[in-house]
Amino acid sequence: MSGSSRGGRGRGLSPAAAAAEGQQQPTPQQQQAAQQAEYFDEKEAQVLQASITPEVDAKLARVAAGIPGLSAASRVLDVGAGTGALIPHLQASPGARGVQDILAVDVAPAMLAQLERRFPAPSTLGNEPGVRTWLGDIVDLPGYQGPFDAAVFNAVFGNLRDQHLALTKACFLLRPGSYVMISHPLGRPWHESFRAKNPRLVPNQLPQREALEALVRDLPLRVLSVTDEPEFFMALLQVPEGYAHPAAPIRLAGSVTHGYGRGSKRLGVPTANLPPAPLREQLEALPDGVYFGWAQLDVDSSWPEADRQVQKMVMNIGRRPTFGDEEPELSVEAHIMHRYSQDFYGQPLRLLVLGFIRPEVKFGGLQELLARINTDIGIARSQLDTQQWAGYKEQLAAEAPGQ
Repeated sequence: MSGSSRGGRGRGLSPAAAAAEGQQQPTPQQQQAAQQAEYFDEKEAQVLQASITPEVDAKLARVAAGIPGLSAASRVLDVGAGTGALIPHLQASPGARGVQDILAVDVAPAMLAQLERRFPAPSTLGNEPGVRTWLGDIVDLPGYQGPFDAAVFNAVFGNLRDQHLALTKACFLLRPGSYVMISHPLGRPWHESFRAKNPRLVPNQLPQREALEALVRDLPLRVLSVTDEPEFFMALLQVPEGYAHPAAPIRLAGSVTHGYGRGSKRLGVPTANLPPAPLREQLEALPDGVYFGWAQLDVDSSWPEADRQVQKMVMNIGRRPTFGDEEPELSVEAHIMHRYSQDFYGQPLRLLVLGFIRPEVKFGGLQELLARINTDIGIARSQLDTQQWAGYKEQLAAEAPGQ
């Protein structure tokens, strides 16, 4: 597992090196990356490349073939790409798959150097399809590198210090309907044997199905299949089409109450807050995170007609970790994409929750949070314009009191 920035193949500092230059104490995540980079040196890169026997190569082809729907137009994120063993299989069979745009991420410079010799940059422009590289940990991969149609963790998932964090980052980088592949061509017994000899290098197991389900229970990911053979491991997950939440549609209703005032005053994104206590049963099906759907105020005919109509909304359920409250309380905050003619505190509001965009995470500051909120709003707006979700607008309207 390792990485570099290529698109012009400019190479930046790894997170560990950046921390050292700034004389900051490396985080445990950076320390783990540094250990990986030290172990997977030039000699190990050559050993790894030589270990790709015809039998192993056939298994790598099986991994690539197990990712549905790939084509020449697909973009693939290869996490822990190493020397690029999987890349020829993603590029194979132009008529059937022929992936042309691959971002190879790894924390070991020696691994990526070997990969870059095998797969030269398509040009110095940086925006042409080809194999590009990025040196670093996936959790630090900039959002502008996405979106991707698939993310592959091949022979690297056990090396990750925080598997949940890595999958969370992948969700931020993937399109709805895209896939995550976790694989190991040598299988669980070999992986556990190697892990026993190198516990610091390989801190985690390859998850069995139950453990994998638990790992992604608060992420917009569904486990589609797990193949756990003695000499081959492969697990396929998917970001649902349209970010559909498995329990959707979920109905939430209550009278709008005052919140913390941060949405409108500090971020410029006003929200309507619903008291969470009466919604306890519905909220049990919703992990903390960002959702979208439809909203309608139940107000009388003295209000303008537009204020009474069903509107798009994006909603956060959680405890606002970016603000660092000492004893954060659960909140339900909906940003309704309509400018109302007057305040509506105390008015009854109904929400129809359809999609789950991402889990709630702590951002580096308010500007980073605001940038992501605007992204969430854009995602919600575009998803609600699709045929998949448009029909639910009429459904919520038909459920209005007096209809």
